[in-house]
Amino acid sequence: MTNSFSISAELTYARIRGLMGYFAEASRRYGVPLALLLAVASRESRMGLALSADGTGDHGNGIGIMQIDRRYHPGFTENHSPFDHQANIDYGAEYLAKLLRQFNGNIAQAVAAYNAGPNRVQTAIYAGLPPDSVTTGRDYSQDVLGRKQLIGQLIGLSTATSLSIYVLPMAAIAFATYNYMTPQHS
Repeated sequence: MTNSFSISAELTYARIRGLMGYFAEASRRYGVPLALLLAVASRESRMGLALSADGTGDHGNGIGIMQIDRRYHPGFTENHSPFDHQANIDYGAEYLAKLLRQFNGNIAQAVAAYNAGPNRVQTAIYAGLPPDSVTTGRDYSQDVLGRKQLIGQLIGLSTATSLSIYVLPMAAIAFATYNYMTPQHS
């Protein structure tokens, strides 16, 4: 599980990149809680911060912010750029909504299936094993649910608190970096 500073930085990055509207729109469209969608993106790609220069992860198999796997979702990945963030977030939300229905609203099972695939998770459940027993790090859903809770707290803060604790320090760092990196003219 990551810490609140890391998650805050990821949320700030998503806001600066204009991604929050895509997450909110996909959340509404598919009925997936916004904090859950953001938590999956956080675990998958640190909301885009952990992607390779070509927009991929997982040795080139994961595409975009939601890390849509080209081996299992070729119809999507062959027709969309890793940099089409809106389509990537929308597809990830649609897939997560499908998994939530398939696992009768059990968030831990659906989230584990997002990572390991529904068949592997179902097989684990039938064998009496926890859903995370087949996921990356054997903690995927547990980690995502922890991130979801933290993200919910961070995005649920009042505007004044959010500005003073998170946004203003990040803006100060960005401003200082810009001033340091920009050549000064006489």
